Amino acid sequence: MALSAPPELVGDGVADDTVAIQSMLDNDRAVYLPPPIKNYLISKPLRLKSGQSLRLDGNTVVRLADGAMQYLLVNDDFTNGNQNIHVSGGIWDGNNLTQTCDYHQPGGTWRVPFDPARYLGCVMMFKNVKNLRLEKLTIKDPETFGIHLGNVERFTVEDITFDYNLQRNNMDGVHVQGGCLLGRIANLKGNTHDDMVALNADDGAMFEITKGPISDIQIDGLFCTNGYTAVRLLSAGNPVKRVRISNLFGSFRFNGISFTHHNVYPGEPSVFEDIVIDGVFSAKQLEKDVKPEPWQEGPRRSHALVYIQRDVKIDNLAIQNLSRREWMSGAAPTFWIEAEAKVETLRLSGIHQVNNVEEPLKFFLNDGSINRLFLDGVVVREAGGKKQETLIQGKGTIQESFGTIESE
Repeated sequence: MALSAPPELVGDGVADDTVAIQSMLDNDRAVYLPPPIKNYLISKPLRLKSGQSLRLDGNTVVRLADGAMQYLLVNDDFTNGNQNIHVSGGIWDGNNLTQTCDYHQPGGTWRVPFDPARYLGCVMMFKNVKNLRLEKLTIKDPETFGIHLGNVERFTVEDITFDYNLQRNNMDGVHVQGGCLLGRIANLKGNTHDDMVALNADDGAMFEITKGPISDIQIDGLFCTNGYTAVRLLSAGNPVKRVRISNLFGSFRFNGISFTHHNVYPGEPSVFEDIVIDGVFSAKQLEKDVKPEPWQEGPRRSHALVYIQRDVKIDNLAIQNLSRREWMSGAAPTFWIEAEAKVETLRLSGIHQVNNVEEPLKFFLNDGSINRLFLDGVVVREAGGKKQETLIQGKGTIQESFGTIESE
C-alpha cells in the first residue's frame, strides 16, 4: 500500500496549513518555512520536539484561525520535557479578536488550577524545556500572554517585538513561571497591556503552569512608550533571586519595576534576594498627547516607578543609574515601600530625578522598614530651583543610613 504524500503548504491565509507544517516538523530536525503568499493559517498548536529548530523570515506570518482558541507554538512533551529547541523569525499572530479564554469570559472560572487542556490565550507556551532559544520574533495580538515559560532551564529570549492591539486585559509580553533559571531576556520592544516581563515564582489560578524558585535571570534592554509595567517580580511561597534588570527605556503608566505577591497564596512568604537594577531612563506619567483611561486619573502611590508591596521581604537590592524626568503634574513617586515590607540592604547609586512642573514630585515614600540604606550620588531637582525639605517621607523606619541626597 503506497504511503500518501504529505499535504503541501498553501499559505494563502484561507487553507488550513496546520497538518502540512506539522508534517515538516515531524520529519525534519531543522525546518524552514518559506514566505507564504499571504500567511500560514493554523488551527492547532505546532509542536516542537527535542533537538529541533524552526526558522522563518522576519515577515512570514503564522496566524491563528478564527475561533480556534489554541496556542500557536508549544513544545511536544509538557510532562517529560524536551531539550535543545530553537525558534527564529516570523510574525506570530494570536488573532485575539476572534478568540476567548476563561480569563476574559464574563463570569469565567479562571481561579482554578492549571489544566493543560484549557486554552490560556497565550501565543507560545514552553514547559519543562532545557536549552530553549527564541529570537527575532514578532508577537502579535495574543488573548493573554505572548510567551509563557515554566520550568525552563538555560534559555534565551531576545530580539522580540510586541505588536499588540491592546484590546484585551492581561496582555503580558514574556511571562516566566516558577522553576525557570539561568535565563536571558533581552531587547524587547513594543507596548503590552500588562507586564512586558513577569517573573512569577507563584501565580495561582489557571495560569500557574509551574511553581517554584526563579533564579539567575538577566533582563537587558526594554523599550516602550506609555507602557503598563516594565518588569513585575512576584513571590508568594517561592523565592525570586539573583536577577539583574538593565537598560529600561520609556514611560510606564503603572510601574517601572514592582516587587509583589498579589496575595495569590495568602500568608505565604514573599522573598527576593540579590536583585540589581542598573540603568533606568524613564518617565512615570503618561505622554502629554495620550488620553488616560478613567482609572489612570490621579496616579496612586502604588503606581510608583519602583514599587515594593506590603509584606514583601528583600534581602539585598541595588538600584543604580536611574534617571527620571517628569513633564506632567500628579505623577506618582519614584520609590514607594509599603507598610510591613522589609528591605535588609538597599543601595541607591547614581539616581537623578528631575521635575519640570511646579507641583512637587515625591521622591521616596517609605512606609516599611529598611535595615541599611546606602546613598551615593543621589540628586533631586525641582522646577525653578525649589528644594524639598524632606526627600524621604512616610511612616516607615530606617535603622542605619549612609550618605545623603542632594536637593537642587
